[in-house]
Amino acid sequence: MFESKSLSNKLFLKEELHSLKMEEGASLMEHVSTFNRCIANLQRMDKVYKSEDKVVIFLTFLSLSYKHFRMTLMFGKGTLKYKDVMQDILMHDIIVQHSGDSSQGEGLVARTGERGHSSKHGGKSNNGGNSRSENNEGCFKCGSKDHWKRNCLG
Repeated sequence: MFESKSLSNKLFLKEELHSLKMEEGASLMEHVSTFNRCIANLQRMDKVYKSEDKVVIFLTFLSLSYKHFRMTLMFGKGTLKYKDVMQDILMHDIIVQHSGDSSQGEGLVARTGERGHSSKHGGKSNNGGNSRSENNEGCFKCGSKDHWKRNCLG
């Protein structure tokens, strides 16, 4: 498309690359594809990008939902290789899609009501106290099934 290596073509391609901001909710695959196309076009114009430079440019243009991922990569590794970052971000995107997570944070969900109980109760939970169970349907004090202990006169 841009076979000529004229200054105007180089400027156009650089502008195209630097205006490539990923919109929130846009497809990561499309963004990666467009980014790679822009880099390839510029490299045909004899513009050389080091692997680490491509990573920094790419991470800068990601949407805000990738903020934590971007920070982890930029400050968590000694060197950034374009190939490795692409694998990491595509894997991250797959995990997020399968978990149904969005730009909201992650949370921890804990089940309640079973803490500290072992399987010796045969799967029944121990709700504590002298509550009415399937075996005792009446008063614990006199044994009558007509009333409860709190209503017992005996």
